[in-house]
This record gives sequence, structure tokens and C-alpha cells, in this order.
Amino acid sequence: MPEAMNRNESETIAARRAIFQAAQGMLAGSVSYIEGARRIHASMWAAKIGEWDPDLVPFVGIVSETDALPSDQTRPLWQAAALAQMQPEIDRCEAWAQEFGEPCCRNLVERFASGQISLQPPF
Repeated sequence: MPEAMNRNESETIAARRAIFQAAQGMLAGSVSYIEGARRIHASMWAAKIGEWDPDLVPFVGIVSETDALPSDQTRPLWQAAALAQMQPEIDRCEAWAQEFGEPCCRNLVERFASGQISLQPPF
């Protein structure tokens, strides 16, 4: 990281990379759309892309609609029987999140890859 880069810039770069990686992971099938939406949502504000960006706002909705479901981090804390009972709902929500979020992931990856959203300062 260049010395001239300040803390805010490095946080912005880290947040943008997190969004880019989450979108790539969802498209590749290595990250669930529910978990990916949570990662994007957690990084949105620090990324300084725009709070009403049309490719980010849908992930707020996905997080809102799936917040009662276990995350990758909390899943080990759940009882196996409770997870098994909840699995049909998780599967239904995951399918919906993929349908809703996949076009946005494609757009985000393209915007990052083309440099439309920069991974380097100035932003």
C-alpha cells in the first residue's frame, strides 16, 4: 500500500474489494447469495460507491428479508434439528436471493473489471 494512502482510502479499497470478491464468489457458486448479500451490505458504506447505487440497493433487501436465517458464522451455534427444520426456508430464500441478486452481481463485476468502480484512489 503506498505511503500516501490514508486510512480512509485503505478502508474504501478494502470495502470495494470485499464487494467485488463477494459478487465474484456468488457468480462462481462458492458464496451463497444470502451470505454474499451480507458481505456486500457490511461493506457498502465504507466502499463509497453511492448509498442508492442500483447494483447495491437490492442487497439491502436480501439482507432484510433473510436476517432471521443463520449466517455462516452463527450456523455452528444452531442445533442440527433446528437447522434441518429451517433448511426448506433457507433453500427457498437462497433461490429468491440468487434470482434477485445475480444481475446485480454481474453488473458489479463488470463495473469493477472495467474500472468504472475503481479499486485505487482517487475515488
